[in-house]
Amino acid sequence: MAKQNKVSVLHLGCGNEKRLGAIGIDINPQSAADVIHDLNLFPYPFPANKFDTIIAEHVLEHLDNLIKVMEEIYRVAKPGAQLFITSSHFSSVDSFTDITHKHFLTSHSFDYLIPGTLLYKLNYSSVKFIKRNIWLGPKNVSNFILKIILKVVNSFTNFYEARFAFIFPVGVIYYDLEVDK
Repeated sequence: MAKQNKVSVLHLGCGNEKRLGAIGIDINPQSAADVIHDLNLFPYPFPANKFDTIIAEHVLEHLDNLIKVMEEIYRVAKPGAQLFITSSHFSSVDSFTDITHKHFLTSHSFDYLIPGTLLYKLNYSSVKFIKRNIWLGPKNVSNFILKIILKVVNSFTNFYEARFAFIFPVGVIYYDLEVDK
């Protein structure tokens, strides 16, 4: 019988909502984390090339240095690992209401780390990711009109962010990235 490899998942800043089967890491000792660690301190307490999947839900916008965080994610991720990021979109009132937010993210925020984009040419870091998908707004919407609006927003993301983001704020942004090493 062939040995089956178990997928290893890291849930950054898991709080009390740690994903089933994931290794959770959080600064809060009252959280459901398996590892208590400040994500602003490097290196993270994991070996290189350990995780197949990394989840960062509503945590990156709270951290000090996103380039360093992304470099550390890159280090602990296996080649081809998936990175799922969820954050408040810059148009969301929640982005500015939460005084612990340090970063306001757009559909191009991680382009500094994605070869082939204009921002990557600025050479902020040597780590590389592949942008698999970006989605603005809530997922699994049942309202038909909102579903159509979100489809248009996500079909014309640049135009939306430049012209309509504060007229019709989407609230949340999802990134699906792949580690390119």
